[in-house]
Amino acid sequence: MIICCCFHYATFTFAAAAQPIDTSDFTTVILVRHAEKAEDGTRDPDLDVYGKARANRLAQLLHAANISAIYSTPFKRTRQTANPLAEILQLEVLDYAPLDLDAFSQLVATKKGQTIVLIGHSNTVPAMVNHLLGKEAIGQLGETEYDKIFMVQLMGESRQLTTLSY
Repeated sequence: MIICCCFHYATFTFAAAAQPIDTSDFTTVILVRHAEKAEDGTRDPDLDVYGKARANRLAQLLHAANISAIYSTPFKRTRQTANPLAEILQLEVLDYAPLDLDAFSQLVATKKGQTIVLIGHSNTVPAMVNHLLGKEAIGQLGETEYDKIFMVQLMGESRQLTTLSY
């Protein structure tokens, strides 16, 4: 009897796995705060040595994620976080306005079925994640919190958040 149940379960699993999955409506938005910045007293600092190393780790982590576009705010620290990934993928880093959530929604809508990366800031990344989810799921990141990757997967009306540390 147990053998029969296992066989039946295996047959069911195989049949379910054989069903084609339509990924044209499956969008992944990966949101990351810029890496560690230098304390140079300016409003637009470069990444420090730790930030440059983190940006390279991010590129190694995401380079095989089938990313179609990379977006950054116009600040040096966000661009420098995005650049190693953009170089590996041979993509241009595009600007976006992180405080304009309507424009952000339109941007995501134009990338339906794709995977995109946005590099932002401690206050803008959580706002965009929460906007995509339609609820307050995460708060503002701490001043020294640089290690989070937020992956929001959109499938029709369904929303799934995965948070990783790197």
